[in-house]
Amino acid sequence: MWKNNIKIALRNLIKNKVYSLINIGGLAIGLAAFLAISLYIGGELSYDRFHQHFNNIYRLTEIQKQADGYHPVAVTPGPLAPSLVSEYAEIESAGRIGQWSALMQIDTSTIESKSTLIVEHSFFKMFDFKLLYGDTATVFNHPDEIILSESIAKRFFGENWRNASILGKILMLNSEAPHTIVGVVQNPPTNSNLQFEVLLPFKDLEKYDEWSNKWNSNSYHTYLQLRSDTDVAAFEHKITNHIAKYDANNEATLHLQPLSAVYLYSKFDFGSDWGKRGDIFSIRVFFTLGIVLLLIAIFNFINLATARAIKRAREVGIRKSVGAQRYSLIGQFLGESLLMTTLAVLLALLLTQPALSLFNNLIDKDITIPIDQPLFWVILAAGTLLLGLLTGGYPAFFLSAYRPSQVLKGIVDARSGLGFRKTLVVGQFILSLTLGIGAVIIYQQLNFVQNKKLGFDQSQLLFVRLKGETRDKSAILKDELSKIPTITSVTATTGNLVDVSNSSTMEWEGQTPNDEFLITQMNIDANFMTTTGMSLASGRNFSAEIVGDTTDKFGRYMLNETAAKRMGYTTESVLGKKVKFWGLEGEIIGVLKDFHFRPLNKTIEPFIFRFRPKEFYFDLLLKLAPNDMPTTIAAIEQAYKKVDADHPFSYGFVDQSLETQYKAEQRTGRTVLYFAILTIFISCLGLFGLVAFAAEQRTKEIGVRKVLGASVASVVGLLSKDFLKLVLIALVIASPIAYTLMQKWLADFAYRIDIQWWMFVLAGVIAMVIAFVTVAGQALRTATINPVESLRNE
Repeated sequence: MWKNNIKIALRNLIKNKVYSLINIGGLAIGLAAFLAISLYIGGELSYDRFHQHFNNIYRLTEIQKQADGYHPVAVTPGPLAPSLVSEYAEIESAGRIGQWSALMQIDTSTIESKSTLIVEHSFFKMFDFKLLYGDTATVFNHPDEIILSESIAKRFFGENWRNASILGKILMLNSEAPHTIVGVVQNPPTNSNLQFEVLLPFKDLEKYDEWSNKWNSNSYHTYLQLRSDTDVAAFEHKITNHIAKYDANNEATLHLQPLSAVYLYSKFDFGSDWGKRGDIFSIRVFFTLGIVLLLIAIFNFINLATARAIKRAREVGIRKSVGAQRYSLIGQFLGESLLMTTLAVLLALLLTQPALSLFNNLIDKDITIPIDQPLFWVILAAGTLLLGLLTGGYPAFFLSAYRPSQVLKGIVDARSGLGFRKTLVVGQFILSLTLGIGAVIIYQQLNFVQNKKLGFDQSQLLFVRLKGETRDKSAILKDELSKIPTITSVTATTGNLVDVSNSSTMEWEGQTPNDEFLITQMNIDANFMTTTGMSLASGRNFSAEIVGDTTDKFGRYMLNETAAKRMGYTTESVLGKKVKFWGLEGEIIGVLKDFHFRPLNKTIEPFIFRFRPKEFYFDLLLKLAPNDMPTTIAAIEQAYKKVDADHPFSYGFVDQSLETQYKAEQRTGRTVLYFAILTIFISCLGLFGLVAFAAEQRTKEIGVRKVLGASVASVVGLLSKDFLKLVLIALVIASPIAYTLMQKWLADFAYRIDIQWWMFVLAGVIAMVIAFVTVAGQALRTATINPVESLRNE
């Protein structure tokens, strides 16, 4: 029996080639996209779960009371971990992790690490990072030790580093202190939020930096491994106000963040977080897109199957009349659906590999099909079975319900199931148009962000990182760079204008009691305005010729307009007012017009500038002439090497760095656009099949109309109007849905566009045009058939 059913199924597939191709192809495309998205989501959700005790590991975070409200931060004081271990039996292990820089030198070989972490001895107990060489029981019990990753070991000692007897070798760290190599650690897995090339012991930091032992040293991430029987909520409640025991004026509260949530759920203020980060919002967007694509593909399958049902009505009637039971017919049609689904899944696997190449470029990942994992094949088989039942369920019950007494007499309602099919078409285009409208709005917002005037000239503005002793020699380097003809201006700063987040409080003349606010600060020199193209709202610029501007006994400051307003003054009346910042009293000499120094999802905040050339500078900003850029950069590097031959030359363009701030939004925009195109394409595949079926059903009617003088245009209109109405209905329903969703997305931007009517019209017109071309193409083919042929066939 089953052999006969397979023969019938294959015969139907071959007989109806176009129908089969549309059905299997559309489903395969949807499945390939869904599979790629599922692999991406699975990878994102797998972060940090390779650690054996990940369920019991938590990161401590704080909610700090700042002058302008409460802010969540991921950093904690240095003494926090030891104090918790000594007081709470629930803690099995604890460790602090900090960031550092590492310029390493062995003989004549010098390497700068891109990511250096300061960790404790407990690091390898809590986390499952494999130590390839060295003993986890003894490493980092002493200062002046260092552990290299595989990648750094390979760079120092070559491909055969395993045979180089690395342990015990001495390297010079940051041109200051010799360190002994005590281990080589395996490169962190890609699904680890903690990424590093070099590890240093916390004991090393304590030896050189007393700040790490102070309760106001909020510079470290603190991880706890709790005992498996711990009541986590009760423990969190116990430690909430722990910091106040040791720092009475500190109102920060402690909270536990599960290790499994660090990668996707970390949104903290003031640059307090680091490590590899994802975004749960992206996961939700991709999951929604995957479900939408799969639903559209399933709708197509069901729609075409029910539309073709009338063609098989006689088959059902004959089989029932010779004794076939309804359940056997349901089984046959479900089997046919499963066969088509299986073919679609196999085709989807073939499509997924090239699709992943495009998808990886889109989301900046390296996803592959896990063909070596049995679980993948089990899930795929179960999914195929479930999909076969979903796509074949309704058509199977629909087809098996025909009554043989009516079917064999030719009494079959050609419009049976028409309302259901129309509903599915509308549903498909609602989903497609919602994505299309979203793509238009997202691109308009990103275009607005990228073209918004920031209050300074970011074009041809290059920043150079100052490292090590070069921070003390910024004036020497400036002189060297000023000799390059294609550099029009150079300024020394403590920030590169990409995302400045160094904030503090200040006191000012006229301040009312308890009136405080955070103000972002930067140390600059007198060339800052010239180099950046900023302009004054009032007052004057700093001057190296005025002794009072650079004194360390009485400071002179410049503000932005927002700071002046927040202090209760106008840009004119604030001039000459006394302020006290970082313990140094001074006066306001100038007010700069507001400029954006944070991403545009944040409003402009108060800003204060100081001019203290005796202090460190961290960056140089260079204004370049727009010609022969490679030669200019080579000359800049050569000048840098004259002053600092040890550290690698690091630079970047401000405009490019600003653009990367919106990388996630750009990725979201491209993803929504591409998937909107894909959903419309799959929807139109189904539309094409339905139009073809409708034309086939009305062949005789069209022939009669043409004999009576109907034009080709009128026939095309006759076949097209009903389907285009459905697309129009979908647009009406999709518009408020898209509006609501995009208003929520835009709410994350402090500066954003207004959603306008033409955005809905544009998306709708594009969809209508594509749908009309799809429908009219098939309708025109039918309308041009010679009526003699169509009537003779009837």
